[in-house]
Amino acid sequence: MSAKAEGGWFANFTSHKFSIADASDMKGKVVLITGGSSGIGKVNVRQFAELGAKVYVVGRNKEKTVAVIEAAKASSKNPEIFFILGDMDSLASIRAAAQEFLSMETKLHVLICNAGTVSRPKLWTEDGFEILFGQNYLSHVLLTTLLLPCMKETAKSLGNVPGCVRIVNLSSVLGESASPTIDMASLRKTSRPSISESDTESFSLYGRAKLCQMLGTIKLAQTLANDGISVYALHPGVVASGIWNAKGSLLTVALTLWKNTFMISEEDGSLTTLFCATSAKVAAETGLYYDKCASRPFKNKAVENQPLIDELWTNSLEWIKLPN
Repeated sequence: MSAKAEGGWFANFTSHKFSIADASDMKGKVVLITGGSSGIGKVNVRQFAELGAKVYVVGRNKEKTVAVIEAAKASSKNPEIFFILGDMDSLASIRAAAQEFLSMETKLHVLICNAGTVSRPKLWTEDGFEILFGQNYLSHVLLTTLLLPCMKETAKSLGNVPGCVRIVNLSSVLGESASPTIDMASLRKTSRPSISESDTESFSLYGRAKLCQMLGTIKLAQTLANDGISVYALHPGVVASGIWNAKGSLLTVALTLWKNTFMISEEDGSLTTLFCATSAKVAAETGLYYDKCASRPFKNKAVENQPLIDELWTNSLEWIKLPN
């Protein structure tokens, strides 16, 4: 069920051995994706539409997201793509997005937690959480938990067959280099009033957020082991997408060079998400980490620290004000 990474860091720039032609048919299935207005999420919206799915796209910029939806409708000839307003900076906005989806649908087969950023236009979310932790991880915990009853009912209607419903979380190779310990107090403004604005800390905090996404994936997989819902975390590759935009930052020149020299395309970067969401080969796998359309170990000792995994999940549910 797992495979070792090939070739170290630069292996992350290679192409994937999977394409949309290899994906399972998605007709009759409902997909919800966050961050679908740009980057690999934009590509995934088109791909799921081409496969026949009914697609809901959560985004904070209505004009930009609707433009993506209209383009995907035109190219896929699939009219069933819909916009839901949702800002990952605001837990209230995510609650409203979940409520809007549940007012329209009784089934959800695939949830793609794709939205994310590495740049920090500010230091804290609307709710007082460190911005990269809040936007990349905590807002997705809230969305997932609010949609879980719907996903469980969907799986039940399909006989709870493993992988009949799937949750796909976007992690990152940078999470592997994050500290294997997490200071929970540092995640909240109330307990950490000051924070560095340095570029180097942006990468450190991004890595921590993506480590949290991996730990949350493990906890969800443990929790949903008998519910027919498979949970995946993945590294999409180092993708030349808008996530690396850092206007006004010293990172801009360096990141532009990396994007033009080493990074893979958004099309290639979208494939591991598509693989985890559709491939019959991984239907019965859950709680694992994928890179280039294959599972491999997540190289951070935190994934072996069950007390830390439990502590993060318990705090996360408390912070989003949901019962444990």
